[in-house]
Amino acid sequence: MSAIITGFLLCFSLNCVIGAQNTYLFRQGVRNEYVYSLAGFCTVSDFVLIMAGVYGMSLIVSQFYIDLFLILSALCLLLYGVYRIKNVMSLSYGASEEVYLQRSFKKSVMAMSAFTLLNPHVYLDTVILIGSASLQYNYDEKIFYILGATVASIIFFYGVAILSRLFSSLSKNIVLLKSVDIITSIILFIISFAMVKATSFV
Repeated sequence: MSAIITGFLLCFSLNCVIGAQNTYLFRQGVRNEYVYSLAGFCTVSDFVLIMAGVYGMSLIVSQFYIDLFLILSALCLLLYGVYRIKNVMSLSYGASEEVYLQRSFKKSVMAMSAFTLLNPHVYLDTVILIGSASLQYNYDEKIFYILGATVASIIFFYGVAILSRLFSSLSKNIVLLKSVDIITSIILFIISFAMVKATSFV
């Protein structure tokens, strides 16, 4: 199989797994909040991490630091999930929507940065799995391998953005927004639990 096809199929299949990153991206699309900018951020992040994996970034750290990273990441996801549940229970949920949209871009990017850069599964997928699979190719073939993986990221993240925008006409529907936030929180709780379970402490 050619390098470009391998890169595309591997990256796309790994991205299709439901995680904190694409769950948050879908949520922002439903709310019509900077979803295309966030999709661009996800794509660029994927590209940088894939490059790091393909061209040999291999960090050997002790199990203690791996466990510590997992615990801290799980805590961040858990706290954000609690924050979303707290907002759902607030009596002012959905109020002053236009003002909220105008001031939330920085917070949206910061949240996406956390879901991307503090997520061990992102590094596992891009740096380790995609990086390891590239070892079968020579230097020139790796360029096409990276190209295939990058195209897969673009299609996936902007696909999620476009799909989520189909629901944006319902962005004033408080019941729908609350449902999306609750589902997002549940997914984050499950992921954070899985992270803790993956440590050697458990």
